[in-house]
Amino acid sequence: MQFGTAHQVAGGYTRFMFSETNKTLLFAGWALAVFLAAIVIGITSVPGWMVVACVAIVPPLVARRFWHAPEQTISESIHDARR
Repeated sequence: MQFGTAHQVAGGYTRFMFSETNKTLLFAGWALAVFLAAIVIGITSVPGWMVVACVAIVPPLVARRFWHAPEQTISESIHDARR
């Protein structure tokens, strides 16, 4: 960027990042898919539905706990400070 030859657009990895809204929709879609699969399979017992609920809810909770946005780089910090 020093000589004005670089693009002004953000780096290549940012287009693959998920916003919090997209993460929530992904996790809700997962839970819905698990519940629909349980209905299609024909689960009728209470213990079976408890297992389905755990499979639908626990993985998104674990994923949300560990899925964080990357830390801001030094270059991004300098760019923000120069604005």
